Amino acid sequence: MKIIFLILFLSVSCLLIGLPYVSACTVWGAAGEKVKIKGTVIAKNRDNAPHLFSSPRLSFPVNGYKFFGLYDIEADGFVIAGINEKHLAVFNASVTSVPKAKREVAKEDTTERLLMTFDSVDAVLLRKDIFEESHPAIYLIADARKISVIEVAPDGKISIKQTNNGALSFTNHYNSPELAYANENTSPNSIARFKRINYFIESTKQPFEIDDFISISEDKAGRSNNSIWITKDTSSKVRTLASLIISIPEAGLPEVYVKIANPGEKEMIIREKLDFSIWSKKLFEKDSDMLD
Repeated sequence: MKIIFLILFLSVSCLLIGLPYVSACTVWGAAGEKVKIKGTVIAKNRDNAPHLFSSPRLSFPVNGYKFFGLYDIEADGFVIAGINEKHLAVFNASVTSVPKAKREVAKEDTTERLLMTFDSVDAVLLRKDIFEESHPAIYLIADARKISVIEVAPDGKISIKQTNNGALSFTNHYNSPELAYANENTSPNSIARFKRINYFIESTKQPFEIDDFISISEDKAGRSNNSIWITKDTSSKVRTLASLIISIPEAGLPEVYVKIANPGEKEMIIREKLDFSIWSKKLFEKDSDMLD
């Protein structure tokens, strides 16, 4: 199924506003000798309350770069992951180890701002002030040459890790020693998923391809709440709602893999090369080849 078909139909999904939800995510990426391509591969599994929907959409800002994003359409309508036409990707996750009373409500869609404004990891890192003004969160940013994880504490303190030859990962608590003080309520589930994703990363000796990350994203072998793909059972407050995996080569087009598991709907998977020039021209076309 083509990506335009998915975007047009999922963008009109029903909203379930006002219901309580709890957020969790697993995010990871690799660069340099850790990947088979000359480039980077990054991934995010979105975990949240079982009733919530995810919506993949193309965005064409008047003042800013075009981008493809995965949206949280119930909680705040913000972008939770995406990649822009300059092949800069931004993923985010909430920090549930911070007490709810100290978690400020986001006043700005920081992920959207980054996607609209910047063309590389280095360009983003020159603007640390953007993150100092963010609500508590963790971001993974990537281009074809490097990946970086930026942790933002409730008081605006930030910690940055980056690599052009290695792997980085996080779940829903701070991993940097300098921000450990902000982990007041770290959940066993977040720790378990962090250990599990790092097990997959460290135990895999060959360089990663996008297919390897897809396989990892489907992991259900851990206990329900500790797997990378969390399934709902009677004890689960969250389940995995979507996966977004992107391969960003130094030469050529990025490859995007999206799996959507909206409630009451059949799981939908798309896998496409990301060519904004073609998608822009065909967005509203009704050719039959866009619906096969």
